[in-house]
Amino acid sequence: MLNSWLPESKDHLPLTWWKQQPIYLAAIIALAGAASMIVTALLGYEVMGHFVFTFDSAFRQWHLWTPLTYVLVNPPSLWILLGCYLLWNFGEAVERHLGRRAFVRLLLLLLLVSPLLITLFGLVGIHGFACAGITQLEFGVFIAFATLYPRAKICIIILTLDAWVLAAILVGVNALGSLAGRDWASLFLLAANVGTAYAFIRFEKGELKLPRLPKVVFTTSSKTRPTKPAASKTPSVDDILDKISHHGMQSLTADERRILDKASDEMKRRAG
Repeated sequence: MLNSWLPESKDHLPLTWWKQQPIYLAAIIALAGAASMIVTALLGYEVMGHFVFTFDSAFRQWHLWTPLTYVLVNPPSLWILLGCYLLWNFGEAVERHLGRRAFVRLLLLLLLVSPLLITLFGLVGIHGFACAGITQLEFGVFIAFATLYPRAKICIIILTLDAWVLAAILVGVNALGSLAGRDWASLFLLAANVGTAYAFIRFEKGELKLPRLPKVVFTTSSKTRPTKPAASKTPSVDDILDKISHHGMQSLTADERRILDKASDEMKRRAG
């Protein structure tokens, strides 16, 4: 199914073209995020609340679609719109470098990491946390871009920073905000989001290897069983005659001479 939807031969090609400009998957997702603000405004928070992920809604009210739909709940905001624009630019750079298939895997990991962590919180009795909006996905894609191109120059009004510096500043500010409010769950969510993007890029670049389980060899006994010597093969008359023709009679062993004499006596009896 993956090969039919995302053929490997078109992995680094744009999805389509518009006015001679290439359109990649990152652009489609950014446009969908912007469109979701209009949908959220039209349907209202009461209806869109059914698409928000929480532990109770997913596992007590059986809203099993929410781990995938929470990114569509975006109230109209200039910051979300700006984030969609940045997702278009940074995501397209990541997609071009890694290929569309790897980019889709990155998006799925970033999409699911927060619901999985909130589910773990719920299982240990920590409730009250929710996933809503595309902001975390946008931020994760930017972290992936900064990991892939740490020295890329990003201009902010009159200030130009390396991508890794800007990423470190944003992560640090968010971490300090969670720390100041003693919001440990949000701190864990931030760490999971950033760590997922960073580890994925390093893995795709071959700088990070997945751990391998050691091979276990089961033995029936601690003592090694003595091996039986292979039984010596009794030479045939033809083998002995061939040996004589190559090495002479003096090369025969006592057993070989006995076999040859026995065969000679048998031929004499048959002849008499």
